Amino acid sequence: MKQKKKSTVNWMAIGHELINCLRTKDRHRLSRYDAFVWLMESIGKGIPVCNEQGEQIHVLPFTASYMRLAEEWNWERHTVQQFLDELAALSVISRQRKGNTFVFSLARKSHKHLLL
Repeated sequence: MKQKKKSTVNWMAIGHELINCLRTKDRHRLSRYDAFVWLMESIGKGIPVCNEQGEQIHVLPFTASYMRLAEEWNWERHTVQQFLDELAALSVISRQRKGNTFVFSLARKSHKHLLL
């Protein structure tokens, strides 16, 4: 008897509406998918710096501690670290320690493939 070959998705583009549909609602523990999308959005937006008039003058790279992400995602700190270790090993993100926080960015090769 022949065994069926398992099909895997190698690449997928997902539109904004589908991303919102698939997200975990309310303050529940975020799935890995939700945490990934949250992180990609945060890296993409950065941290806006505004002048006294409230006009954006600059955007700083996204920074956060593992504890902040654990609180935001409703995860344990070690789970956050393991997840980010996996993303870094896959060359999806890069992170650089800055005091007790990390500066997050897209890995050089992933930028073309992740955010369209």
